[in-house]
Amino acid sequence: MSKSILPDPTHPAAGPRRPKHWLRHGVVAAATAAIPAGLAWVFLHPPRKLHGKNPRTAFGFTFEHIRLRTEDGVFLAGWYVPPPRQTPLRGVVVLCHGYSGNRATMLPYLDFLHQAGFACVLFDFRAHGWSGGTMATFGYREPLDLEAVLDWVGTRIGLRDAPVALLGESMGAAVALLFAAGEPRVGAVVADSPFARFDGAVEERLRFAFGPVVGGVVLPETLRIGGDLLGIPCDEIAPEEAVTRIAPRPVFLIHGADDPQLTPDNSHRIRNAAPDTVELWEVAGARHCQAVHLTHDEYGKRVIAFFEKSLPR
Repeated sequence: MSKSILPDPTHPAAGPRRPKHWLRHGVVAAATAAIPAGLAWVFLHPPRKLHGKNPRTAFGFTFEHIRLRTEDGVFLAGWYVPPPRQTPLRGVVVLCHGYSGNRATMLPYLDFLHQAGFACVLFDFRAHGWSGGTMATFGYREPLDLEAVLDWVGTRIGLRDAPVALLGESMGAAVALLFAAGEPRVGAVVADSPFARFDGAVEERLRFAFGPVVGGVVLPETLRIGGDLLGIPCDEIAPEEAVTRIAPRPVFLIHGADDPQLTPDNSHRIRNAAPDTVELWEVAGARHCQAVHLTHDEYGKRVIAFFEKSLPR
């Protein structure tokens, strides 16, 4: 009698392995699909960080709390800091913080602007600090926040005829460039550590966080899902394209030479897009948004000199 060729169901090499094999692959596939979705959601919903200092506790400066509402109904919280008494008003500078920051993040820039006679507005972008909103959009909706700030400046007695400039860092720098491209009320922009394109910024952040292999694997789907959540493709948020529409108004780029999160190539690309109106200071030894801390006195002198030559009197 011939032996049966059917597998012995009790043998360890028989049937039970196949379901486990497919189950394992199913789990991996599900995780691979879920990771980009989770990353995209986390990127667009930064953790709230609330300020611990204000202009008075940091420098002894007088300030006012302000509350604004954007065109799409988001309430914004901010501070207005007038120039010192008996100091002629030189202009208005709106300070734009970076991703997951808040208005207090911009206090290191306030002291030299205040002493030079600039009135300053510091505010929390939507989904940050004490402002409303639930999602950061990296330059898609944030221009509405800046529009609300400039509308408030235009209603303020003593400010409505003053020249206006923007100073931002990281995401705030990118937003400042995007907003200024379509807003003639802005006379000049200082952009510290901006990204050239949002899709490139996501790529750099993923590779920085997870390494080139894993970051490269999850990048395409993260960008696709992020674009769906935003309502706009990530590659359409592009300061390097917007900067050409700011001209002939001047732009001053500042970037740390050792920035691992947004490499200096971002500012190089923005400058190269409009070399006649954009200047770049690359700060040796500085990492992401560190230049103002490492070279504070020189930083202040350079920024004030830029505003002096760029803004009308």
